[in-house]
Amino acid sequence: MIVAEKLINKILPYFLGIYLFGFLIQGFTFIKYIGLYGSILFFLIELFLYKDTINLKKIVTENKFLIFSFFLLLIAILISVIFAYSDIKPSLKEFRVEFLNMSIFLLISLYVKEKRQLYNIFLFSFILAFCFDVFKFAYMYYQNNPNLNWSIRLKRNFSNYFEILYPFILAIILIKDKLKFFIMPIMLLGLFELILTGARGAWIEILIETFIFIVFLLYLEKKYFKKFLVYIIGGMFIIVLAGIYFYKHSSLFQYKIHQGLAPSGRDVIIETRLPIFLKHGNFLVGIGGPGNYQYLKFLNDFKAPKVFGMKKKNYFQYYGDEPFLLQIFYKEGILGLSAFLLFSAIFLWELFKFLRRDNSFFKYKVFIISIISSYIGYYFIRGLVEGRSFKYILLYLTLFLIVKELKNEDSIHLS
Repeated sequence: MIVAEKLINKILPYFLGIYLFGFLIQGFTFIKYIGLYGSILFFLIELFLYKDTINLKKIVTENKFLIFSFFLLLIAILISVIFAYSDIKPSLKEFRVEFLNMSIFLLISLYVKEKRQLYNIFLFSFILAFCFDVFKFAYMYYQNNPNLNWSIRLKRNFSNYFEILYPFILAIILIKDKLKFFIMPIMLLGLFELILTGARGAWIEILIETFIFIVFLLYLEKKYFKKFLVYIIGGMFIIVLAGIYFYKHSSLFQYKIHQGLAPSGRDVIIETRLPIFLKHGNFLVGIGGPGNYQYLKFLNDFKAPKVFGMKKKNYFQYYGDEPFLLQIFYKEGILGLSAFLLFSAIFLWELFKFLRRDNSFFKYKVFIISIISSYIGYYFIRGLVEGRSFKYILLYLTLFLIVKELKNEDSIHLS
């Protein structure tokens, strides 16, 4: 029985790593479900055979305010769905899609006993997912543009994957020093691809994520900052040269540079839709989230101006390019917006508290910096101009709780 338990403990983290890899890549959904269903299977076997060795009470007790604030957010979103503007079935499905799989991932990850193994597997899942996304989008770009006309845009959704993974790749360069010469060329290729998306919000986000990462690294340990600064300066120098090159050879890049901070119609979207929500929407719980079903139904029913969208069979599909916080207000109301801001404040404070502890456990603290940079960048920087997904909150929360548990285990071993 002991041998079987050890075997299960070793196998389970690999399935979670497979799920994380599938979650962070474009396409190949079956990979994600192989990881998810494999994790569930071995988790249930372990729970049935060795349930006396599994206990989440300690984790919940040590993080009660953070976990409580997350459940408040979850409840606020669910309330908005229950009191949705129209038929709640599509919104219940959207809620399930947004939260169910990642909630299972969170729960099983916290149950895993081999958290050090899980942490290392997650690091390599980030590396593999990042490499996969960079090479896949590069290949797709070449397929559609074999002559490499830089004025043709690379698929814009590449920026969504890159902006989440980028801070973790910076952390891995420091944590896994031997991998830096393998990772850095791929990261530079990814940055070139990011330029070709024409996503100005993502460009600004990556600059701010880098700035946040450097500031916290300086706060953490000056000697590592000096070492890392060489990589940053070198990378920025190459990016500047690439920017000059693209400016000369890409009408897309020229156009985006000349646009500057122009809102590209987002001001019109707000001006034409916000009054309708203020007049007909529910201030307290919103029209129903977290997906777009209620949003589109609401705007079509109240005949919002048909700008920035496309005509479908029986309705107009409005593009939802309002700021993320404004979208929360529309869909989940003041209740959901307050719950999200409360969770974010508590979460970021807990992350910062982790950094303020003693100077040991450098590798864990660098990983925490990557969570801070990615979370702020994804939700509060790019979120100023794009809609965002709640499901990544569960990813950030899972990573933090695992790292915190590892730090506590190492503290016990050193005492």
